[in-house]
Amino acid sequence: MKKTIYILAVLLIALNFTACTDTDRDTVDLNAEVEILSFTINGIEGTIDTAKQTIKLFMPPGTDLTSLTTSISTSEGASVTPASGVSMDFSASSITPIEYRVYNKNVYNTYKVTVEETKAKITMFKVGTDVGDINEANRTITVYVPVATDLTAITPVIEHTAGATISPAVGETVDFTNPVVYTLNYEGYQFSYTVTVQHGSTPGLVIFNGEDVKPVWANIAATVESPYANPLTDGINTTPFCASIMRAGNDTDAGGKPWSGGALWNSYKVNIDPAEYDRFSIMVLKNVAGDVQLEIQSDGEQNKDWLKVWYSEDNLGKWQKLTFKIPENRTAIINNILVAPHAHDAGQPVVFTTQRVYWDELIALPKE
Repeated sequence: MKKTIYILAVLLIALNFTACTDTDRDTVDLNAEVEILSFTINGIEGTIDTAKQTIKLFMPPGTDLTSLTTSISTSEGASVTPASGVSMDFSASSITPIEYRVYNKNVYNTYKVTVEETKAKITMFKVGTDVGDINEANRTITVYVPVATDLTAITPVIEHTAGATISPAVGETVDFTNPVVYTLNYEGYQFSYTVTVQHGSTPGLVIFNGEDVKPVWANIAATVESPYANPLTDGINTTPFCASIMRAGNDTDAGGKPWSGGALWNSYKVNIDPAEYDRFSIMVLKNVAGDVQLEIQSDGEQNKDWLKVWYSEDNLGKWQKLTFKIPENRTAIINNILVAPHAHDAGQPVVFTTQRVYWDELIALPKE
């Protein structure tokens, strides 16, 4: 009798379980709408690509991207996280987009959101083979040319942000007897540079050029090969040698750390006084856009500053001359310089295929 009751109880439990499972299955709704219909920050509406599940916003120049409050509308009955009205830090979203997930019943959808400050830049300004020093902080460009150059009729070679228009136009012959203002028009905003072309040699202290000034680079999480044959001598860097590393796309010691690159220190340390020099310039060549980092230190790895400049999408596969501003409040002598030709913040890796990257022509520039 006890055995019969036990069997009946087991059968009843099994039937109950089956019934509950069928009921639950009947309530699953996979047809719910999970779309972001609008995504707005400070009255500026983002461009939503539903197929790619991306949203992009371009904010006015000077916008602080570290704290922006969103206004989001979604499909009826759906909720989104992070929620509408929550303040978010979008300062690194161009590298690592912020994910917004939309939920509705048993369905969800994920959007990757990128918010950037609207910018247009002159990324290269060249007269003949002489490349200008672009001071992004002051928005000035200075080009030194041979004494025999006629300053009244110069046709510079200019590269700038794609989609921008520039005046004077690319290919136009210009009188540079006096400084000339070049203006970029982009997305309804103007960005101006004052360009000076003058006779003489580029001033500055050459720290590394791969030929006659070639201190040995210490390995920083990767093996630096120097001298290394310049892979592109018909661009703005015509010299035969440079420095190079194999930069890994993962977080390994073999070139994948955020600071992978080379260092000049110990026997090859420098002696740069910020009272005399306020910038560094360096040539970089790679096939992925992203930050290039110079870390500057005093002897003994003291008084550290990290300087970053973006290697532009417009220059992929070409040498780009980057200028780094030394912090105005720095007074400590610079003895050590570490170069990371593709840097990212620890814990925020950038999608990066393992590849060889290059740098050359590291120069300390005197105060103007």
